[in-house]
Amino acid sequence: MEAKRLEFIIHEAGCMIMIAPMSLGGHAYEDLLDLFDDQQKLRELILAGAMMPMDLYQDDGYLVRVVIGDLNEQESAEWTARARWHLKVPCGKLLITGALDNDDEFEPIKDGDKFWLGGYVEIEPGEYLVEVLSYAPGDLSTGWGQIENHDGKGLFRPTAGIKPEKPLDYFKRTRPNEEAPAWIRDEGFIGEAEYVNFVVRLAPPVDLPAPQFEAGGFLQWEFRKPEICPVGIRSATFEKAE
Repeated sequence: MEAKRLEFIIHEAGCMIMIAPMSLGGHAYEDLLDLFDDQQKLRELILAGAMMPMDLYQDDGYLVRVVIGDLNEQESAEWTARARWHLKVPCGKLLITGALDNDDEFEPIKDGDKFWLGGYVEIEPGEYLVEVLSYAPGDLSTGWGQIENHDGKGLFRPTAGIKPEKPLDYFKRTRPNEEAPAWIRDEGFIGEAEYVNFVVRLAPPVDLPAPQFEAGGFLQWEFRKPEICPVGIRSATFEKAE
């Protein structure tokens, strides 16, 4: 499996991120809306390795980094939510999208691309372990929102094992000799493509327990509070543009 890294932006997302082979387990893309109305069928397709849909709490666009191979140290340390399962990709085209309907054909993704609804990454045909990891500051999984709900008034109730904490206190406690980034220090504006929202990692398949599902049939996120406060993964695309 050839190592590969690329980044791209999806501008429009229907409160979801979906990773799937373009072949969709033999189903047509235009049939997805009907398939997703049948929770039992949706779960069967997920378990069969035909798709991985995850809920997001709002429909903001997001920046995705695709990693074929190993995560780097920061990517491994800073994720606040994760979903992982196996996908069978006999077509060699891995679809990444935030929409269940699209009037136009999806296009191949190249590093630095921008898409309205998504596109596909060309990979070697085969079966993969696929991990979808979510990161602050633009975490749409609710993971970071659970952590920063220090006063109990936030939108997201913390998952068991997550102790909420004011972000600046979290940073100072775990990074005492560092300067906090603006988004933690004073909730400064975050520009488009400045930080990675999701990493989609592909690796050889491994044994995994059966996944858990949300009430609507989507894959359930696994949440965590990193031991050291995240500083955000700066986008390589944004860095090059500065």
